[in-house]
Amino acid sequence: MEKKSIRNHIREKREQLSFFEVRETSEKITEALLKSRYFQESQIIMSYMSFKNEIDTHKINEAVLRAGKKLLLPRTAGKEKMEAVEYGKGFQKGAMGIEEPIGDEYIGKIDLIVVPGIVFDKTGNRIGFGRGYYDRFLENYPGSVKVSIAYDFQLVEKIEVEEHDKKVDIIFLKNNMIEAKKC
Repeated sequence: MEKKSIRNHIREKREQLSFFEVRETSEKITEALLKSRYFQESQIIMSYMSFKNEIDTHKINEAVLRAGKKLLLPRTAGKEKMEAVEYGKGFQKGAMGIEEPIGDEYIGKIDLIVVPGIVFDKTGNRIGFGRGYYDRFLENYPGSVKVSIAYDFQLVEKIEVEEHDKKVDIIFLKNNMIEAKKC
């Protein structure tokens, strides 16, 4: 199945989830991520603002702040670029209708990046929304740990990748954690 077809199929499936299913799965995945050494050992964490039945990131973002860690969130800057902005100066609607942080672009090391996606495979390949923002952004952070959070049905056997596609290191599922580098 080609990227566009599988992306649309999984998005449809995710959009049909009930509030209960989203909440229950989000709580389990959030708990696992927050207990992980990846989160515990990180001081500068980039997350995102979930929408449309994605695994809810609000509690992850709140936990970052409660732990006294630095929270960065993504902001689009034109049609090609995404940048990290430190949380704290409010939000505005971005180009894709998602809340984006107001403030200056963060330049520096990021320990942990929570990467959204629609489809993943066990080796860390991902299919995002198709605009390449994260692939271009992640190119600048080869030393950061990249994790994704997903529903079980978002994990497929194999994704055909292109040269520019960037992998994630770990995928947190409802009852499982996959360390992609070990697969």
